[in-house]
Amino acid sequence: MRRFLTLVVACVVSLTFPGFLAEADAQQPVVRFATLTSISKAPPAVVAEKRGLFDKHGVKVEMKLFAEGRVAIEALAAGQFDIGMFGDIPGLALLARGYPGKIIAAGLGGPARQAVLVRKDAPYQRLEDLKGKKLGLTKGSTDELALEASFTKRGLRWDDFTVIDLKQGEKATALQLGHVDVVEAFEPVPAIIVTKGIGRRLLTAHGEIPDIIGVIIASTKFLESHPGEVVKFLRALHEGAQWAHAYPNEMVDLLHKELKVDRPVLIDSIPRQWWYVEVFSHTLEDWQRAADLLLRLKRVAAPLDVKGLVEFKFLAEALGKKYPLGVAAADVLRYPNVTVRE
Repeated sequence: MRRFLTLVVACVVSLTFPGFLAEADAQQPVVRFATLTSISKAPPAVVAEKRGLFDKHGVKVEMKLFAEGRVAIEALAAGQFDIGMFGDIPGLALLARGYPGKIIAAGLGGPARQAVLVRKDAPYQRLEDLKGKKLGLTKGSTDELALEASFTKRGLRWDDFTVIDLKQGEKATALQLGHVDVVEAFEPVPAIIVTKGIGRRLLTAHGEIPDIIGVIIASTKFLESHPGEVVKFLRALHEGAQWAHAYPNEMVDLLHKELKVDRPVLIDSIPRQWWYVEVFSHTLEDWQRAADLLLRLKRVAAPLDVKGLVEFKFLAEALGKKYPLGVAAADVLRYPNVTVRE
């Protein structure tokens, strides 16, 4: 009887005040979300949007994908977005500049997504063979963290190379035309270079470093004003990451359609991804490594203590776990296996 009366009241309200429900819906907070078009950042959010996961979890999201991380960072800093997903280096640099926000989750990862590439016919077999050569990378990105790990492992230094700052989209052409001898890049740029016959992977960061983990940063104002929306957003994004991992063949079709990336590139690059938002046992250490690199490269004026920049209670409520987890990403994640062909 009570349920019947509730339905009657709802019907009366909707018929008597037709604008009431629309007005209530319009007042629901919107999560303005910025991330990148890269294969490492966009997929879980694209899945969440296109498969209705944001709607399923009751959160309204306005999402914009940026081709360049620097532009996305500037947009978040200017208050145009509430939450952003970026690489660790640019994200930490933003917080070091005084941006009022917190890291609330991992921004996806996977060391195999970072690669050092040379031209296809180049004689180089080791990174050490390239001492004195022109090295193209994107300054202020995860390129620097991956290379730092590879340099340290081999006793190399930054001044062993002539470093040239390139945008991600410039690297394939720069390598092909001989403007640089070697590039460091994250997917899908390595896959583009390989599938177009321009170059080959000399090494990836897999085995060089535990992981290269991006960050999800939210403004303090939004965290304080709309904590429930943040929880629902993270829940939907996590579910999107899980779906992407479980259905890599379907991801080829989805990302080809939504990101306009060639299928051969996706087939090559998807198996090199770990898509996740969870914080593992090594995550804080990995982020601290990135923060320390920023100091060594004189990108920040003072040391950063990463532990003071994070807030995981929203992630804990979203997924029902305590973070950081007691396991490493490599203990629970596997690279996706794509079986479709061109």
